This record gives sequence, C-alpha cells and structure tokens, in this order.
Amino acid sequence: MPENQENNKAYSADQIAAIERSLSPNRLNHYLLEAKGDKNLAIRLYERNTELSEALYGVIQGLEVTLRNAIHRSLQKGLNVEDWYDQIQLEEPETEALVQAKKAVADAKKPVTAPRVIAKINFGFWVRLTASTYEKRLWVPHLHKVFPVRMVRSLLYKRLHNIKDLRNKIAHHERISSRDTNREYEEILETIRWICPITYEWVKSTNRFEKIRLRPRS
Repeated sequence: MPENQENNKAYSADQIAAIERSLSPNRLNHYLLEAKGDKNLAIRLYERNTELSEALYGVIQGLEVTLRNAIHRSLQKGLNVEDWYDQIQLEEPETEALVQAKKAVADAKKPVTAPRVIAKINFGFWVRLTASTYEKRLWVPHLHKVFPVRMVRSLLYKRLHNIKDLRNKIAHHERISSRDTNREYEEILETIRWICPITYEWVKSTNRFEKIRLRPRS
C-alpha cells in the first residue's frame, strides 16, 4: 500500500481507545485540537510528527557531531593539550556535564581518554561554549576560527540554542509539527556548512527530511 494511503487509513474505535490510552489523552490533546475533535486525524497528525522527528533527528545528529569535533580540534590546537577541558575554567553546568561524561566512560570500564569523553558530553555543553560567558575565554582566542569570518557570536549562539531546543523536543517525543521545521532544517544545514561545506553536502544528500517534508500532512 502506498505510504500516503497508509497514512490516511481509518482506525477502529478500539484501536483509537488503545492508542489514546498508550499516548495519554494529554499528549494527544494538542493534535486533537488541531484536528477539530477528529481522533482518526489526530492520530495521523501524531504519526506525521513522529515522521518529521525521525527525519530531522538525523540532520541534527550531523550538526552535533560536526560541531563538537570542530570545537574539540580548535581547543586542542589552541591550548596545545588533548584534555583541554581540564585546563580551562568552566561554569557549573559545563563542569557537571564533563563530570557525567567522564563517569559514563569510567562506568563502561574504559580508559578515560579525550576522544571518549568528547563523545559522551551532551549537546548543550557545546552550545553553551558559544555563549557570552565564554566570549573572552574561548570565543575570541579560539572558537571564532571554527566559523566563517565576521560570524557574530551572539547570533550563532541563538541559532544553536534554538536547534538544541528542537533536538530536546524530539528526544522527549514532543510536538514539533507546529514549528517551522522547513526553516529550521535549512538553518541546521547552513550551520553545518559554516563548519564544513563537504559534510554539509553529504548530510543534505543523505537525509530523509527532503522527501518527508513534501508529503501531505495527513
């Protein structure tokens, strides 16, 4: 059966009741309001949200990995040490994220090396390194080199913070279909391109969002 026909199928009353119970009426309510009380349509809108979330998560993953590795290389080179995170003054949220990353590596009974620690640090850590708090400490001497000339740090931070918010909503299975996901998709890709044009082309040509966003909403 073609995907668009599958998405438009009708659910039985028993199926609707079971799905609503599993998702919780509160979670389904946003979609029910959009569907003007039509529970079949509300479930299809939920499915559409899941489809968009799955497709966008892979694009965000491309940015997250590219960003953290670019920052890691920049600070390694600038500070001339592999474990640069132990050589700089970090604020409390970043210190805690670093502690948790090291603990995760140690709990896996692996040597606590820089590559393993970097891979375990959460996305929020990397975003916050571009905040005003670290402008003189990190941005001016090192991190501006990761991005194009004349990049405005405050605008970059705002962009990354918005992407982090989108990522977290997807990770917690929240509604993103009410957002301007087409614009956000383009912004994620653009941010990857700022760091590495070749990686940008790769992510753009291999992700599913290009096709997903062209499909009917229900």
